[in-house]
Amino acid sequence: MSLLINASNLYVGGGVQVAVSVLEELTNSKRQFIAAVSPLVARQLSEAALINCLIIDKTPSNIFNFKSRRTLDKIVAENNISKVFTIFGPSYWNPKGVKHAVGFALPWLIYDTRRVFSKLTFAEKAKKILLMWLQPYFFKKNADLIFVETDDAKDKIIERYHFPQSHVVTVSNTINAILQNAKLYDNSVISSLPVKEDGDVYLLTISHDYPHKNLNVIPMLLDRLPINYKFVVTLRTPMENIPQQYQHRIINVGPIKVNQCPALYHFCDALFLPTLLECFSASYVEAMYFKKTIFTSDLSFAHTVCHDSAFYFDPYCVNDICDKIISGMENVKDRAIKQEKADQLFCQLPTARERALMYMHSIDKL
Repeated sequence: MSLLINASNLYVGGGVQVAVSVLEELTNSKRQFIAAVSPLVARQLSEAALINCLIIDKTPSNIFNFKSRRTLDKIVAENNISKVFTIFGPSYWNPKGVKHAVGFALPWLIYDTRRVFSKLTFAEKAKKILLMWLQPYFFKKNADLIFVETDDAKDKIIERYHFPQSHVVTVSNTINAILQNAKLYDNSVISSLPVKEDGDVYLLTISHDYPHKNLNVIPMLLDRLPINYKFVVTLRTPMENIPQQYQHRIINVGPIKVNQCPALYHFCDALFLPTLLECFSASYVEAMYFKKTIFTSDLSFAHTVCHDSAFYFDPYCVNDICDKIISGMENVKDRAIKQEKADQLFCQLPTARERALMYMHSIDKL
């Protein structure tokens, strides 16, 4: 079998992390493959993994990037590719004459989006309506096998889009192996952090600023939470509408690489994830591994991953968020109990190597 792994369409968010992890693990396990990757994925790969990679400068997901799709067709033809794994879709490129497995991580397509929709601009709403029609179409048209990250997502995608049971396989998200190897850490991000004073409570949100991430709730929390509560975020641009007297309580270190995450987890006291839509955020399992308290939305996708290991709040209610954060941080016993549950959940997850091989096991059977 000649395998092409397609990560040429991944530029932001957790998809890049998964791509880097899978490519590194398959390289280390001596699996034979060729990969087409975006420049952003390439920048985070080791030299050993890059040997197997071809960099596609522009995403094939752009409707006008015919050249990128032709390049992918050429890779398939010249390397006698028989199977393609697009790590996350939908794939608007349809590889000819091969079996095609595609990863799914689009919560907009399977969860209730009515309240999130109101947060979008008119142009964003129009684009989202179009994508909510186009994306399921291309999953059905171009995928022989679909990978999801939770059984909840599997049940919902089958129920809503009538995919056959055998067509959808669950492979759990997990922690990147880089985060478990201190020798690979990049602690340079520490220079962007302030001196931590006694009594300070830092809440960490590693996320791109998508509307459904609900990060605009953070400024509203600042005048309700005690002054010693502060936030660390990883956004491309500064948060807007922050009163001058609160600006020192939001530290934006900018986008970070996987190996820079540990420094932030070690510095901060808890994970804060007020997201309204998710399939399986890696932040949950990272917080479990680094033994950080989890504060997140009281929604089904969060319960599917965290179960009883997190403190849950109503993401639409600022007062409830504040109450849950303060009571959770002040209750040392409850936090210890939840960390015990987090440790148990983390032990049940596959390793990064096991996840990569689980993908391969299903693709081999295509």
